[in-house]
Amino acid sequence: MRQKKILVVDDDEMNLNIARMILERKLPCKVLTVDNGIDALDMLRAEQVSLVLLDIMMPEFDGMETLAEIRADEKIKDVPVIMLTATGEKDLIQRAMVLGVRDYIKKPFLPADLITRVSIKLAEDKSESVLLLGDDEKTLQAMQNVIEENFPHETIIATSIKAAAEILREQEITLIIAQADMKFIDGVNFLSLITSTEKLSSIPFAITTPDKLLEVIDKINTPVAEEPPKVEKVEDEIIPHEEKKKLSKVVTNLIGYELDVHI
Repeated sequence: MRQKKILVVDDDEMNLNIARMILERKLPCKVLTVDNGIDALDMLRAEQVSLVLLDIMMPEFDGMETLAEIRADEKIKDVPVIMLTATGEKDLIQRAMVLGVRDYIKKPFLPADLITRVSIKLAEDKSESVLLLGDDEKTLQAMQNVIEENFPHETIIATSIKAAAEILREQEITLIIAQADMKFIDGVNFLSLITSTEKLSSIPFAITTPDKLLEVIDKINTPVAEEPPKVEKVEDEIIPHEEKKKLSKVVTNLIGYELDVHI
């Protein structure tokens, strides 16, 4: 499973080091640190971050300005944020609540409190887990890159039916994407596998190529009209605006059936 990334934003180097030490020792995560809001925004746009710990009071571009920029950016607006606050900042906390932040941690933070708050927030992460199946690892890696550059989803590669079966048994998969040119016998065996139980047969399944997948993602990420309507129409399927970033909600409507090669 891909390691989750936590971004800590604070102008105090000691706070950054303490937060990194506590979180990386106690949780399966990688901690990224920056000391200002501008660098935080750049980091969020470059990395797939699962959670931001954002200090309210920073010189120049402070936490509230940074939070406002996060919420205004379509690509990163949904990233979960926990504010780091000192005492006496109730008005700022209320402003943060208006921007969708319900969690805050008082400084100086206690290790147990930090771990508990972060663990709870990470457990709320509803990111999709995508299984990529095929017999060409290089092609699968290309598909993995396309997905991870555009969506906050975990992608898992399987180069055999046995490996795919083990992944499906041990993890919650929300979408399966298979190579279009996968060997026929492998495709038949895999279809037999995913239709063997009600749980597996309910997982969305699509067949595609890296180029086709990129076309799909371009369609998903195409901005829709602001007012009205807040919907995106794709091949007679109405996709709610707030769900247009969910890959498994639309991918099976756009790929698989348009290809000349079917399993």
